[in-house]
Amino acid sequence: MSGKQQRGAGGIKAIFATAILLLIGYALFQIAPAYMDNYWIQDAMVSEARTAAVSHKNEDEVREVIWKVVKDREVHATPPIQREHIRVEYSGREVNISLKYTVVVDLFVYKFSLNFTPNKGDRPII
Repeated sequence: MSGKQQRGAGGIKAIFATAILLLIGYALFQIAPAYMDNYWIQDAMVSEARTAAVSHKNEDEVREVIWKVVKDREVHATPPIQREHIRVEYSGREVNISLKYTVVVDLFVYKFSLNFTPNKGDRPII
């Protein structure tokens, strides 16, 4: 045995560090899905904006494609996203698609809102 006594401070630090890492992991687990949903919606908007004018889709057809992505991803917006919230506007050969929604994240001790406004305006690919 050594002449020094061990006081167990390293064990307390390890428990504290593990608790912090678990809290960060939980927060990311709650927040990441909202950002992933936004990414998929934005991706669908980019794709549709580039091809809508070329394929001669009307506003309702474009809106339906974006709505399908919102429903497939099961976006938990507050209030829930409605088909009418997806704005599609044609301006000459340009197509502008936009949507505003809010996702409330509950971390037990703290609630906060993430506001998303995915939009895309693009000219056709031809």
